[in-house]
Amino acid sequence: MSNQHYGGCDPPIPWIGGKSVLIPVIRRIMPDYPKKYVEAFGGGGALTFSGKIAPIQIYNDFNQHLVNFMRTLKSRADELISRLTGVYNADGSLREDLVKEYFLNARDQFIISSKVFYHGEDFEDFYEQIKKIINSAQTHDEKLHKLWLAGEIIKEYDDRTKDPKLWDAVNFYILMKCSYSATGTSWAIKPVNYESVINLLNGAFRMLQNVIIEHKDCIDLIRFHDAPGTFFYCDPPYYMAEDLYNGVPLFGDDKHKQLHDTLLNCESKVLLSYNDCHFIDELYCEDKWFKMRVARPNSMILHNEPGALYNEFLIANYDIFSLYNNGVQTTFFNDYEPIDNEGRIVL
Repeated sequence: MSNQHYGGCDPPIPWIGGKSVLIPVIRRIMPDYPKKYVEAFGGGGALTFSGKIAPIQIYNDFNQHLVNFMRTLKSRADELISRLTGVYNADGSLREDLVKEYFLNARDQFIISSKVFYHGEDFEDFYEQIKKIINSAQTHDEKLHKLWLAGEIIKEYDDRTKDPKLWDAVNFYILMKCSYSATGTSWAIKPVNYESVINLLNGAFRMLQNVIIEHKDCIDLIRFHDAPGTFFYCDPPYYMAEDLYNGVPLFGDDKHKQLHDTLLNCESKVLLSYNDCHFIDELYCEDKWFKMRVARPNSMILHNEPGALYNEFLIANYDIFSLYNNGVQTTFFNDYEPIDNEGRIVL
């Protein structure tokens, strides 16, 4: 079920651990009418973009590039879309000759963005990368191509120095959109349509106008906003999968425990999503926690193991089972998966 069903839009950028598949379940078990909604681990923002949740909505993430992308999309959407797709004229009007075509998802574009994004902060490092590209050529045709590629990288590097925040958002989007499983490191061969990019970013732009975007440590954020009437959704890095998230300090065992200890004493309503594992099961062992198990298709291995499932926890400090079975959220959709005898929902 798409986010349009709830008055929202799809997330504007792919992200590891995105929760789009779980949105129907999460929307069903959210507390009724919170005054403030805080997404402590924003990521791709699947729940934030799923539709209005509270009068005050806060998106937070500790990845500076992700936060910069969201802030740029909120305040400079036309410029961001234009740099990505070239659909706007110099005066800001939409190109009349725009037709359906494919966003440039060639390996060359991925390499250009990658070199500028990962090496653009240190000129000596950036210079060494350019030399490696040129020196890797063997044949005459390869040398011509590598010289062209080096020139394009230098041109984009120069653009970045003039407007670093905009170009950080552009390069970051391309790396996430055009990489395998949104890792930002390995190029994926897949078409990206101009029209879908424009619609996606414009929809997210409209949603973000009513969202406060923060860049804080999750513990500091939770302590600051904790109060009756606040609803926290926490989707931390999953246990033993923390190293998949680049650009932030490793979210290790101590941080998982610190998050638990902080949430344990919250006055707010709290909902977490986690991988179903012994460590998390034992960590959230207090009687106050309601633990629902969800099994969904495992998108990472479906091409090798059709029908493979991935097991997750939804953990809350309020009765999510009553809401799932009888709550007011039933007006959103009537066809939903039942909870089995093990307290599990199979999607």
